[in-house]
Amino acid sequence: MVKIRGLRIKPSFTNISLIILVLFYILHSATHQGNDLSCITLTPYEASNSGTKFAPQISHDCCSLSLKESDNWFCEFDGDWERRKRLHRIQNQRNRNRDSITAFFINNWEPTFHCAFEQRIGSVGDGGKWVCDLHNLQTNNSTPLIYSFGSSGEFSFERAIKRELPNAEIHTFDSGYSPCPVDVCTFHQALLGDGKRSGTKSLHTVIDELGHRQRQIDILKIDIEGSEYILFEEYFTRHQNTAKNINSKEDGNIMPYIRQILVEIHLQHLLGNETSDSAHRLFELFRSNNYAIFHKEPNLYVPNIATEYAFIRLNSAFFIS
Repeated sequence: MVKIRGLRIKPSFTNISLIILVLFYILHSATHQGNDLSCITLTPYEASNSGTKFAPQISHDCCSLSLKESDNWFCEFDGDWERRKRLHRIQNQRNRNRDSITAFFINNWEPTFHCAFEQRIGSVGDGGKWVCDLHNLQTNNSTPLIYSFGSSGEFSFERAIKRELPNAEIHTFDSGYSPCPVDVCTFHQALLGDGKRSGTKSLHTVIDELGHRQRQIDILKIDIEGSEYILFEEYFTRHQNTAKNINSKEDGNIMPYIRQILVEIHLQHLLGNETSDSAHRLFELFRSNNYAIFHKEPNLYVPNIATEYAFIRLNSAFFIS
């Protein structure tokens, strides 16, 4: 029997190979990054007829910086995390290059962050989204909260989320009436926006009506054909104004923490303009509210006017040079 950090592994060709690979990984990390060997443990992640599979994992005692600066989402060695921050800053400074609306997505706003286990959820074409490290939500005792705005009767994202996260609570919204598949999600007919024009509902109103003010929204998926501008401008502006009064009687207005935002950003309503100030302002809102871009994917049907983006929220400390 071989014992590594309390795990007994039967000697076999597969397990011996695994042990060699893990030891190589540990030695490489220690040699090149100055990491403590005691930080690495083998954690079981899958049981099958051929035996239990193990993966190297960093002890939380050895990744306090990344845990703090990602609001407990990532666990990485300090050296790796500092490198990640440097790369983020380099790209972040280059992300606003051109003000012309022509080729806006080609010239601006590339990802500054990456997730080790990005996963496409939903259909392979239009309708699917890239999600960051979904395994962090795959615990039996959690109830992930998912919002999906703009379904248009296409539920591949919701179905896939439910398969990956059976305990997830999924709420889907659309201006037309398209009921959710049974036991997958709860449908709400609503027109999303800033809550001030054309009978729209703001994100704040939706959260209040569902009683989710004290919940964390783990994934917010949005495809509302250009209304994302007024929705996020209203949401972030109100959120920032409330945060300024955090010690006042307005404490009850603090809105939920939103971990990931998956949104298709559209330019069609800006095409008559010479500059793209509105589009830049939307991205600046995400940046100023501690969101980093981790994925960018052009909509190949209309690549010049629509691109999918995925944002992950980090602690404000991550963005401090």
